[in-house]
Amino acid sequence: MTLSWQSFLDNLGAHRNAQGYACYFSDQRSHFTSVNTIIGDHLAIITVRGPEAEKFLQGQLTCDVAQVTQGHMRLAMHLDLKGRGQYSYQVLPYLAGSGNGGFDLLTAKAHANGALAALKKYAVFSKVSLDIDDERVAIMLREPPADDLLDGLSVPPLIGQSQQGRQSTLVRLDQQWLLLLTPEGGARTLLNHYPLAEMGAANHWLEYEIHAGVGHIQPGTEGLWLPQALNYDLLDGVNFKKGCYLGQEVVARMHFKGKMKQRMQRLQWQGGVNASPGDVLRDSNDHAVGELVSAVEGDGGCDALVVLRLDHSGELTLNSQPLAWRQTNLPYALPSVS
Repeated sequence: MTLSWQSFLDNLGAHRNAQGYACYFSDQRSHFTSVNTIIGDHLAIITVRGPEAEKFLQGQLTCDVAQVTQGHMRLAMHLDLKGRGQYSYQVLPYLAGSGNGGFDLLTAKAHANGALAALKKYAVFSKVSLDIDDERVAIMLREPPADDLLDGLSVPPLIGQSQQGRQSTLVRLDQQWLLLLTPEGGARTLLNHYPLAEMGAANHWLEYEIHAGVGHIQPGTEGLWLPQALNYDLLDGVNFKKGCYLGQEVVARMHFKGKMKQRMQRLQWQGGVNASPGDVLRDSNDHAVGELVSAVEGDGGCDALVVLRLDHSGELTLNSQPLAWRQTNLPYALPSVS
């Protein structure tokens, strides 16, 4: 499947980044609002199946997996014992309520093998199987075509709600965008109904997530942040009422007794600044005040998510490069500093 799918993308005119993932098609600088479908070639799907799948994930991930079983998508992290994020996921139900059901974990392809190994380490005594799905792909849709191109799925009316078909899962991300996990063959049929100018890839997906205020653990950022630093507690990605999970004590202690001094924020600055996720932001005294989560560059400069001290104001540098920066609102409110 992988070679034929990649050949299909290449035949469409995919431009690939240094990691080999399709990052755009017709226009590198196009905004995600100018396309109607976005191909997640940079993402992988980890499958979790078995009669104890919910119980197993409930003891590993930060979200309430029972809510996923009820048909909702949730953000989640897999932590280390210090409560720091090692991997992040979008957790989706798979045939919930059936004997063959379980969950799909959408994560960065670049560290999917490591994520799978980390989960398998704790799955030895559980009735659960884990694998990387090489049959299905992830696609975002703004204006979905007829239902017969969506594996018979109807469009979910509520944000975060999912609809499951024979082989596909459809989730409403917001008022305009949907997430579809579907077999490669169905994806080809679907994409053939879109003009090339309406197709986006990894760059557009990243840009969408920056606008949505959704950050992920990328290779090179493992072990840097508590889930609260990426605002997962504000996005239903952490549940403080469920039972124990890996790293839970540290996360709960910060929630009930501590106070977050830094959180993920959205900033914009000039183009031409070279940086990678995890790179350190510094103030005028060369003190570390945050780290880069993700960034994408367009005609108007760079749009980024950064973990930054909530009380910071003044100069910022990134890899010794001064930033002409300004803060941009997230689509949700951050807790006050006081």
